[in-house]
Amino acid sequence: MKKGMSKLLSALLIATLVFTSAGVAFADTGDSGAKDEVKASQNKQEMKSLKKGFDLEKKINVQTNSVKAQSKLAKTKASGRISVATLVTGNENAPVTAVAYGEGDSLGNGKYGFSQAVYLPSKGTLILAAYNYPESSKSVRFGLFKESSMANQIASGNYYGTINQGGSAGIVFKVPAAGTYYIGAYSTDFATSPQPFVVGVNMSAGFISGVDRTITSGSTIAVGQKDAQTNYFKFKATQTGYLSVDCSESYNKITLCNSKKKALSNATNAGWTPTYGVKKGTTYYVKVAAGSNYYGGYQFYVTNKKITEKSGKKKSKAVTIKKKKTKKGTIIAGSSQADWYKFKLSGKKKFTLTMKGATNNTLKVAIYKKNGKKVGKASKFPYNGKKLTITPYGKLAKGTYYIKVYRGTKTSSGWYSLSWK
Repeated sequence: MKKGMSKLLSALLIATLVFTSAGVAFADTGDSGAKDEVKASQNKQEMKSLKKGFDLEKKINVQTNSVKAQSKLAKTKASGRISVATLVTGNENAPVTAVAYGEGDSLGNGKYGFSQAVYLPSKGTLILAAYNYPESSKSVRFGLFKESSMANQIASGNYYGTINQGGSAGIVFKVPAAGTYYIGAYSTDFATSPQPFVVGVNMSAGFISGVDRTITSGSTIAVGQKDAQTNYFKFKATQTGYLSVDCSESYNKITLCNSKKKALSNATNAGWTPTYGVKKGTTYYVKVAAGSNYYGGYQFYVTNKKITEKSGKKKSKAVTIKKKKTKKGTIIAGSSQADWYKFKLSGKKKFTLTMKGATNNTLKVAIYKKNGKKVGKASKFPYNGKKLTITPYGKLAKGTYYIKVYRGTKTSSGWYSLSWK
């Protein structure tokens, strides 16, 4: 099962399947969206859980068998009204509504069933799930349409949302712009079937906005996206330190931009959790370039953490690192500034320097003698690295040495820690 926004689609499917004639399984969040924001720590844990994925098909089969045994459709005309939940983080529950048409009504064009107008506030995606009661007379088609007659379905790929009696299905629609659309279900078999003819389904609907927006550290957002799409999310750093980016779609390309949307970094796959050095009070844009997405969107999460740094900005101002002590620093995105440190050996000894941190590309670290000559070559700390250990060949002579930390490319930034023994 594909990881990522499958969680949203499956939530709608499970919601429709556990609905019985006794009531609904989930509360209606309404068109205004989620009222209570999930705590940052919970969001981060949900992001981790989301990436693991789960067996959607197994859950659907279990719930379908349960509903087949429990549900009874009352053959009443035009019962129920579909509610659309605005999915802000992707963790909200969508409402479930039973909608049924009894005998006698036709929508024209050989269709029999129901449709309902809904206003969708922006471009994005609408995720629908439906369960067709066993008491329905025939199979039905359901979806999102441009007209109440359900003549023109909004693009959803090659699947038209057809479900047999007692069956269930989910479908994702690309919403091109704000406007009034129609959700409905219909059958075209009633003319040749025994009367009364019945169309009855449980439906669940969730809308995810696909527009650019402002993001804050520690808050998850859901982004509606079906076809290839690029978004720019505005972010103002509250801490000088680093900004890390996490996304449920690992192949989305992430780029950090300045306040004018000019790139400060290269594009890095979200799966590597790209990390950038940022300055407090500075406005950035996080550019997300996404390919086609079968599940209709992705969840997005950023973390801005403070790094307390004390480093020299040139060799003559290098800050001392004591043995077995740690210094932390930040390479700010868009800046060519290097950080300098120094250490002193009291005698001829073996030496090991350890670097940890995170970046979007490559950071470099080099060791120099007091006379300015390098000790070996500069070492690289890559975007997929967790720890770098530098052990010069042989023993180093007694004296003072200097450490330079700098960006490996013009688009590199991030944070680091250094210690030696």
